[in-house]
Amino acid sequence: MHSIRRIFSVGAAALMLGAGLVAGSSSAAQAAAADCTGGAKGFTDIPDSLSGTGVAGAGALSISNPPAVASYAMQTGNVGGTSMGWGVLSTSASIWGPTARGQVWMDVTNDNKQSWIQCGPFAVFSAGTRITTPAYPTSSSASRAFRVCAQVDSLGTSSGITCTPWW
Repeated sequence: MHSIRRIFSVGAAALMLGAGLVAGSSSAAQAAAADCTGGAKGFTDIPDSLSGTGVAGAGALSISNPPAVASYAMQTGNVGGTSMGWGVLSTSASIWGPTARGQVWMDVTNDNKQSWIQCGPFAVFSAGTRITTPAYPTSSSASRAFRVCAQVDSLGTSSGITCTPWW
């Protein structure tokens, strides 16, 4: 009888410890727009209207109920005399449900993709809207890379997260 109690006690303790670790790690993995706005972590705020040269591809996102369509891309260009990269999300002017939300963020690595900084997500709720992430300096170093990720969702329906390749 003691061995059965001991097994259940050890099992319950392990379950509680595991639940605590999972809960702790999920909150630690969350990123916020404030993590990279206002000059934080080397990022530069840019206007949503800024356009650059498309790099690393682009993508389209859609959900069917309610209908919503958006596109995302990574762009580079000159920001205040420095070559920088940033993410862009544009929502459809004609196919955008009233409860739809589009999100875009940019991941930046400085250690050859061993770890990265997530800048965002930045959200948009209106049809025909363009939003950018803050920009980050490009580099000739092979250890620095960027990717842009995006998602469209509404009322429990999601396009899933899609990202450009690392650039």
